[in-house]
Formats: sequence, structure tokens, C-alpha cells
Amino acid sequence: MPFERFTPEARKVVVTAQEEARLLKHNFIDTEHILLGLLDAPDSKAARVLQQLGYDKEKAQADIAAVVKPGTKEPRGHIPFAPRAKKTLELALREAQQLHHTSIGTEHILLALVAEGEGVGANVLAERIHPLSKVRAAVLASWEGSKDVAADPWPAGTSATEDTVSAARALAGGAPVGSHHLLEAMLRAENSMAAKALRELGVDPDAVAAKLDELDPETTTDANPEEVAARTMEIRLVDDEVHLILRDPTTVTIAKKVTELSNGPIRGVGPVAGMFVPLWRSTNQLLQQIQGVLEPEPEEDESSRGNVAKIVRAVLTPRLRR
Repeated sequence: MPFERFTPEARKVVVTAQEEARLLKHNFIDTEHILLGLLDAPDSKAARVLQQLGYDKEKAQADIAAVVKPGTKEPRGHIPFAPRAKKTLELALREAQQLHHTSIGTEHILLALVAEGEGVGANVLAERIHPLSKVRAAVLASWEGSKDVAADPWPAGTSATEDTVSAARALAGGAPVGSHHLLEAMLRAENSMAAKALRELGVDPDAVAAKLDELDPETTTDANPEEVAARTMEIRLVDDEVHLILRDPTTVTIAKKVTELSNGPIRGVGPVAGMFVPLWRSTNQLLQQIQGVLEPEPEEDESSRGNVAKIVRAVLTPRLRR
């Protein structure tokens, strides 16, 4: 797996994971080694979150030693990644994309470790941190500038609640979670008590989705400028050109002014190209996210994130295929 988008700290985690595997005389790198690598960098965001949740490297070493035995021979040369470790690093990329982050940090690796859910890394964390969803909540709280990242912004709840909240966050993307995100996530949580009650009362999720699309968010208390602007955006393929269309008044006003100052269109030529790179990167990430929704990987539905993925696809796919 290429590591170009990993931050220096995240790359160090991968290197340290290999060293931890070598110390344990394992001929593969697995999720337990990644967890040890995360905790070996005490100043990283992932390590700080785990420390405030009461978990450190000493505890991890003891927990891992209780379930994983050391090898008998010193491995030589390159140590490969085990399938679960590969999946974790791939999920780290998805976590960053879902949160609209351009680089992969230690916190994304931690989120991926928890999302993978079946490896030794996630299992030893689950033995100490109840529920394990607190890890995700703590990471999200740290991005929001919370002074106490250990505090879960949502009360501990059932698996249906956790799925609903996680799906609502995914539907909101980088915007604040609105009541409409929660409503759709709740309606699509098939086996939840709330969804069953609403269905028995005749509430049709598709009809609710259509009504939400009709409503103007600016007339509600869920309004936020980013989502209002995003609702007017569009991506079109015209011949072999991708057209990114923005229609909100603020962007149009700025574009008019810049066009006047530059005497015409602005192209990514010479040093100006560097200014276009973030836009190019974000556009490609968005298209990859949409492709992931429309063409789901079959094995993903079997993962610990399967319920959330199903909810998100159920909400997004009809809109994307219109």
C-alpha cells in the first residue's frame, strides 16, 4: 500500500509496527503491532485520545501478551502485512476521505483499527474501553476542540443507537449533524425499534427523503452556510471534461471579482498549479467516495461497519442515481 498521503507521524506508526513485530519474533505485521505503534508515539493524536481513555502502551503490551504468543525465530528482511493489518490501513484512507481530510494521520489509523473490529488490536481495546464506540467519539471530539476528549458527546446506547449516530455523521460529511441526517439514519436502521415503529405507523423512508429534498434548509434551524451552498453544487461530465459547478451567491461574487482582476479564466499553469492541487485532490476524493457508495465492495457488508454502510448507501444511492 502506498503511504504518500500518510503524515510523518502516521508513517512512523507503520515503521514502529514492523519493529514491534520483529521484537515479538512475528513474521507478519498485524493489528496488535499497529496498536503498539500508535501508542509508541505518546504525543500523537491517537495516543493522546487513548491515554485520556485510560489506555497506554504498558497496558497494551500486557493485554497483547495475554492473547498472542511470541515467535521462536527472529524474522529477517521485510516483514509483510497480515490481511487484517492491510484492511486497517485501507480503512484509514476511507476514514480520512469520509471526514474530508487530505492526509491520513494517526487518528485515522486508530479509527480504522476500531472499525476493522475483529483483529487483536480492536479486541484488546474493547476489553478495556466500554463501549468501544467511545474511541471514535473521543477522536471526533478532539477535532472539535473539546477539552475533555474522553467525554462521549452522545450517551452510551444500544448498537442501533450507535449505528444511527455513526450513519448520521457519515451523511453529514464535514458539515454539522442535522436533525434531517438523524431522521434518515434512524428510518433506515432496519432492525431498530424506532424504525419498526415508524414503519408500522405507515412512515415511508422514501417519502421522507423526497420531502427533505423539497425543503429549504435556510427556513429551518438546521441551516448552515456550507450545506446550503453544497446543495447548489453539481459535477457534470461533458465529453472528456469534468465540470464542477458552484452556484451559491458568495462563490459567484468572489469568482466575478477574481475574473475581473485576472482578465479572464484562471488556469493551473506554472506556479499557479500548486494552488489548484487541493481542489483537484478534493474533487477526486469526492468522486471516489461516490463510486464507493454506488459500487460497494461485497465483503464490506460483513465488517463491523456493515450496518452503517448499508444505511448510508440506502440514503445516498437514490439521490446519486437521479
